[in-house]
Amino acid sequence: MIRKFNISSVLGLLWVLYSCSSGVVFEQIEEVDSEGWNYAKPVTVAFSTPDTSNRYNLIFDIRITHEYAYQNLWLFIETTEPDGSKHTDSIDCPMAYPDGRWLGNGLGDLIDNPILVYRNFKFAETGEYTFKIKHGMRNDYLENVQNVGVILKRVKS
Repeated sequence: MIRKFNISSVLGLLWVLYSCSSGVVFEQIEEVDSEGWNYAKPVTVAFSTPDTSNRYNLIFDIRITHEYAYQNLWLFIETTEPDGSKHTDSIDCPMAYPDGRWLGNGLGDLIDNPILVYRNFKFAETGEYTFKIKHGMRNDYLENVQNVGVILKRVKS
């Protein structure tokens, strides 16, 4: 029984890694402070647009521990576009089902929850985009969030 579980786990992990990596043109995952994610210290991610002709999915990747205290996670995203214009979005990220089961994929103590923010979009212009990501929860220090990142995937035609 243990042998089957280990083989199944390895095969499942390989499938997750393959499906997550296909089409990825940019990925940056940042670690947050071990004492908690400080509201005043946003995670900053910047990348240059690959092109304006293809379509992309923009994903924010959140990694939490099993001790994360909430069913959701509010994110405030300040986006700076290549022309210098800025806009802010608020995103409510579900982290668990109502019955308490975690969304996303778990391995050991971590739950990896990719949140699809923009689906099938084209960049209007080339240049550097910067995202400043901070949490919008009630605590200044949000415990049990390990990593926050951005993944950009090219959509296959």
